[in-house]
Parts: sequence; structure tokens; C-alpha cells
Amino acid sequence: MDTDYWHSLDRKNLQQTGLSTDYISVSAHPFHEPLDELKAKIFAGTKNVELSFIATKSGSRAQGQPVPEHFTRAEREELKQLAKVNEIEITVHSPANASALSGFSERGFSEDVKRANLDELKKSIEFAADVAGGGPVTVHAWEFARAPFEAGGKGHEEGAEKFRSYLGEEKKAPIYFVDSRTGEIKGINRSQEVPVPVGGFDNPDRDKITRKIQWEHRTIADFEKEAKDKKEDPAKYIYEKFYKKDLEFKEAQAEETYLQAKKIEREHEFQKKLLNDLKEQAKRDPEVAKYNIRAWVETFERETRERLTPREGTEDYKTFEENPIEYLKEIEQRTGSSVKTAFETADSRKLEVIQRKKEIDAIKPIEEYALGRTAATISEAALYGLKQEREKKLEKPIVISAENVFPEYYGAHPKELRNIIVESRRTFADELLNKGFARNEEEAKKMDEDRIKATFDIGHANIWRKYYQGSEEEFKRWLLGNVRELQKEGIIGHVHINDNFGYEDVHVNPGQGNTPIKEFVDEITKEGYTGKMVIEAGGQRQGHQHEVMTEGWKVFNSPIYRIGYKPPWTWTDIEGSYFGKTGSPNYLVGDFAPSRDWTLWSETQLE
Repeated sequence: MDTDYWHSLDRKNLQQTGLSTDYISVSAHPFHEPLDELKAKIFAGTKNVELSFIATKSGSRAQGQPVPEHFTRAEREELKQLAKVNEIEITVHSPANASALSGFSERGFSEDVKRANLDELKKSIEFAADVAGGGPVTVHAWEFARAPFEAGGKGHEEGAEKFRSYLGEEKKAPIYFVDSRTGEIKGINRSQEVPVPVGGFDNPDRDKITRKIQWEHRTIADFEKEAKDKKEDPAKYIYEKFYKKDLEFKEAQAEETYLQAKKIEREHEFQKKLLNDLKEQAKRDPEVAKYNIRAWVETFERETRERLTPREGTEDYKTFEENPIEYLKEIEQRTGSSVKTAFETADSRKLEVIQRKKEIDAIKPIEEYALGRTAATISEAALYGLKQEREKKLEKPIVISAENVFPEYYGAHPKELRNIIVESRRTFADELLNKGFARNEEEAKKMDEDRIKATFDIGHANIWRKYYQGSEEEFKRWLLGNVRELQKEGIIGHVHINDNFGYEDVHVNPGQGNTPIKEFVDEITKEGYTGKMVIEAGGQRQGHQHEVMTEGWKVFNSPIYRIGYKPPWTWTDIEGSYFGKTGSPNYLVGDFAPSRDWTLWSETQLE
């Protein structure tokens, strides 16, 4: 054994080598059999493996899309014992194809979608309890679509300044609201113009001569800025302004229809009285009654007269001449029907106004609405995990770990991820107290912090790069600064490492893209992070999947032990001379002092 090997107990060398492989995990391929993947990873030398799933519902094991429910009790026990014998720690990734925990879908926010995604998470929780004995269960947090420039939460101005999909996005992109009664999403383009009175709806300016209202056109983006300046809820403010004119028009229509119905009602009352009087006269003298009808009709206002008397030469006029009382009876009945129709119309218009007002009252900002639903789902999942812990007597808690995904969805921005974790913990703490799982707020707080955390994916975070409007150095400062805050607040509980070039989530070997992996790891470890870091595979060439692990170890400067007297070894040497070869390996890795006894460098026992 060479005398200058690296060892974590050597303080000087620890500073040079960085992380031990004890902290580094590798993800199993989600399209392969977990047992085969676990064996392969053990043989390759990793001490931690994340078992991942892609498919949802029943999947298709035969087509390489296994789901947690495919694994019988015996198979789960086999995975558990294999890990235990080889001292491997397992974590679990819930199906990546499951959509938002908020229930967001193309049809709006759906209870069915929310429940289906929670069920997928529960399946993964049970699998983690049986196979991993607890630990992190990562779940994607892509809670609703929104423009990248909006990212960062309410009042976060940096997002508008630093992120943009296209020039002028902040004035053209749709702004979305939610009808809290139905979950329906309503969108209005920020560039859409709305006619509003100069001086406002409440006190409009009028032309001094014509007294006509003076109108101007303003965009939805103008209203949004105005709402923020007034510190009012932009969603309600914009929605109310946008529908103000239409609402007032409907109110005016309803009032006009009601007045018209009252007028017809008065006319009907007059006709009934007139008809009754004439009937009484006709009993005494029919001819006098006929004469009086004609005489009285001539005294009516023109509008009333035209309604009561038909045009000369028509069949109705002949009836009027021969039997005016019978004719007036028909008119009275028709007017009575008109009264009913008029009031029904007026009621319908009033109902439209009431419904529109309720619609405005029910409108909520999409973030506020979705965040509450997401927190409720994560809280329910955490409570389910807690029950699994107690029923199966697990030694470690099941941790629901929400992961930042893609910039186009809420939850990808570090501040949004923080909001999800904080709100979920608050909701979970309330549930713990209400259901008697915690005796006091302090105990509930400790339990929620232990069971709800974030999985921070540095590769996903790097995709923000394509929308960033600053320099490379500014982007790194932005990203690492946000990571630092998350770690300081105790938000991060699990880490995913993968690399890309800032455009797509391609999962190239760590260190081969432009993701600031080393800086990220340095930052969180400096702030006290001691959890696992999962290196995720995905973009490797066929037959080179092993490189994701060794390249990751190289980026982390994990310690290498070497046998023989050759110039200093690198991880590239290992990749080129161990994997795919038939000769005995002469490398050992990990945070331990090796003996001189020959063994596989992965420490895997020979079978």
C-alpha cells in the first residue's frame, strides 16, 4: 500500500479531498428493476442508493416502468436485507410523472387529480417504510404554471428584474386567477386594454357641454402596477376593474327591466279596473258600455291607447267594434302574462349581477390558492408517514421532501420552495395538535421540521440560467445566495446532484456541464448540511452509466486509496481500467483505513 494515501482522519488531507463517499448516493435507473440496480450500485462501490420511479398508477413492469405496488412483501424484504447486509442506505423517489400536489391540471385545480397524486405519494411512503426503514421520500413540486418573471413569491421584485422568457413579458404574459369555489383558472392577458372613465368609475369626468363621460384605455398590466402601489391584492383589484364596466351595465339593465316590469304591472292593474267597471255598466246598458269604452280609450295616453286599441281594418278591430269588453278581456290577460315575463326577466338580470359579484368575491390569487392545497396534501402525506412509522416501528422518520423542478412551474424558485415547506409545516403542526399526535406547539414544531423538508436539485436550479438576464457570476451569486438562506432556515433535508448546460434537465455526468455543483456543495456543507447527496443518472451513453458515480466522486474530491507505486490516481483512471475489464481491481474508495487484504474496491463480498 502506498504511504501517501488520503484518509479523512488526516486534517490536512480532509481539506483537500472534500466529501467522503459516505455522504454520496447514486440514483437507480427508474426504468430498470430496483433489485438489479441495487446490486449493480453495491458492486460499483456506493454506500447509498436512491430507488426512483417514473410511472404512475399500475405502470408496466414488463415494459420497464415499475411502480411501488409491483413489489411484493417478499421482494421488499429482499431489497431491505440486501441493503442491510451490505450496509447500504436507501432513499426513495416518488413517481416523477405524478403531477402537482395542488391538483393543478389542464382543467384547473382538480380534487381528483390532487387525490390521485397523493395516492402515488402514499404508495412511495409505504415502499420507503418497508424497504428503506424510513428516510426521505422525494416528490416533485410543480404546483402550477406561471411565467418565470413572476417567480419568487408575492412582492419579490428580483424576479421581474432578473428573469424573463422574452422581451416585454411582464407586460404581455397572462395573469391568472382562481375561482375558489370551483378551482377554475381564469386568465387575462396583461396587454389587454380596458376602457375606463377618466377620473374613475365612481367619479367620472364629463364633458362640460355634452356631459358625456370621457373614456381612456388602460392595460391589465397598468392595473397590476396600480394594485401593487396601493398594496392591494392584484387578483381581486384587476378582476374587479376588468369587470367593473360589465357589472355596472348589468346592474343598469336589471334596474331598467325591473322598472319596466313595474310599469306593465301598473298598466295591468288599470286594465283590470277598467274591465270590471265596464262589465258592471254592460249589465245595466250594453250600448252605453260600448260607447264609454271608445270614449275612455280616446282619453288615454298614446302608448296606452295603442296597446288597448287595434289598427282599423284588422280582425282585432272588428272584434273591438262588435264586442269591446271581450277584446279588453283578451288584452288584460295578455298584459298579465307580460307582467310575469317582465318580472322573471328582471329577476334573471338581478341574479346575473349577484352571481358576478360572488364571482369577484371568490377570486383568489393563484399562488395563494395553490399553496394552501399543496400544504394540505404534504401535511396529509406526512401524517400518513407518521402512522407508518408507528405501525411498523421504524427507527427513523419518514420525511416528505418536496423537490424544486422546472422554472416554468411554481415551486422551482428557491423562495417558492421555501414557501411550500413553511406552509406545509404550519398545516402539519396544526394537524398534529388537532389529532393529538403532539402535546404542545413546541413538540409539533419539532415533529414537522423532522418530517417535512425540501429536496434541493442543483441541476433543476441551473435551468434558471436560460431566463437569467445578468452575467454568469451574478447568476451564481443569486443561486448560491438563495441556497445559503434555505440551508440556514433548515429547509433543505435532501440533495440531488446532476449536471446540464442551463437549458434542459439532461443529467449529464457531474462536472461535465456548467452547473455550479462544487460551489453548491461547498455552500451547504459550510452552512451545516450533513444529509445525503444523490447523484442522478440519465444522460449517459449506453454502457457508460457507471460514469455518473465516478465523475460525481471526482467532483466531490472523494478519497481514493491506491495499491502499487504509480503516479497519483484519478477517478478517470478508475473508469478506464476497472469497469468493463476482467482483471482484478486495485482501487479502494471511501472514508476508511483499508487493510492490506485484497478485496474489491467496492467492498462488495464475493458471491
